[in-house]
Amino acid sequence: MSNRRNYERLLIQKFAILKLANGETIQGQTRDLGMGGAFIECAPDIHLEEGTECTISLVLNDEEERMITEIYGCISHCDNSGGLGCNFLKINATYYQFIGEASD
Repeated sequence: MSNRRNYERLLIQKFAILKLANGETIQGQTRDLGMGGAFIECAPDIHLEEGTECTISLVLNDEEERMITEIYGCISHCDNSGGLGCNFLKINATYYQFIGEASD
């Protein structure tokens, strides 16, 4: 598989919850994050179709007061070892600032 990414990915682990249109939620942890997407490690029995739209909730800090942000995206690929590639379709200012500071 060739690397078709437009943005650099950073090895950042954060708790993530994917919310699907049918109401299903999938919990996982990011393996990497970037401006354009993320890879989320989850249970190996999770299989979603490419293009499945979702809202990704990310816990951006581990301090007492949690900072959670939501990003709208879609599944780019599903990995047999228990992971999902997600493309971000719409990010917000909170995430933009977080990933900008992380890449400095």
